[in-house]
Amino acid sequence: MTEKLTVAVDGEPASDAAVAWVIDRATHVDLSLEITAVIALNVELPQGAVSRTPYEHAVAQARASVILVHPDLPLVTNLRHGIVHDEIVAASRRSDLLVIGSNRPSALAGMINGTLPLRVAGWAGCTTIVVPAGWRASTGRIVAGWTDDETSDRALDFAAREAVRRKVGLTIVHAWSAPPSGSLVPSTPPSIVQDLATAHRGLLAEAVDRITREFPELQVSHSLSSGSASAAIIRAAAGASLVVIGSRGRGVIASLILGSVSHDVLMTMPTVVAVIPREDHHHEPH
Repeated sequence: MTEKLTVAVDGEPASDAAVAWVIDRATHVDLSLEITAVIALNVELPQGAVSRTPYEHAVAQARASVILVHPDLPLVTNLRHGIVHDEIVAASRRSDLLVIGSNRPSALAGMINGTLPLRVAGWAGCTTIVVPAGWRASTGRIVAGWTDDETSDRALDFAAREAVRRKVGLTIVHAWSAPPSGSLVPSTPPSIVQDLATAHRGLLAEAVDRITREFPELQVSHSLSSGSASAAIIRAAAGASLVVIGSRGRGVIASLILGSVSHDVLMTMPTVVAVIPREDHHHEPH
């Protein structure tokens, strides 16, 4: 089955990295490609300009890079006009994968203005692949953040399929936290903390067992820790080629307030990150 893939470009180094990731994927996966750029509403283009606009140049440059390596790849280009993240999200609704580049953002920039990956990944209608500027192909393991919900299970399945395809190992990361305590809240008894740890260990073992049964050729390891899930995933991502996480699908503002795992991982960008949408945000490509 041909994978429908859209890559958003703007001519900057981060989008060059996204195109490089697409070229690498096309070496191993049967896919069709849309290269798209968005002309923002507040951008004034020169009237009667003879030379191409920067957006046309970015699309043409990306197209040339892809054709150089994959001359027979089914490929279309598209120039969109509108609000950048809205147009990219619209493009995702007819894709299997949406690929965008990202500079590793500062925490301050992310808190004040947000970033395009955060805005897009929270609303995309398909899996979003975020590629850091300067990306280089590697054979590192794939890391999947997992908790006991449907979106995380779908993220884990995606990670396992990618690991099998790439012939690399998979690490499943799960973190848990004891109920909060403080001056007004009594501390959780040690016995309950131990019971919680045992319960989460069992949940993780069930997830590992399921993936091992469904993908017997896959080398699977796991990591269980207490505390921040995003911190555990970022630690495990050292040397990884891909991190896969599920999205709550609530958009960037809610993610900032809730301190979601997807927000924290995208703010750090330890490697390429795949964000799997909630089922009710996913749209079948057409």
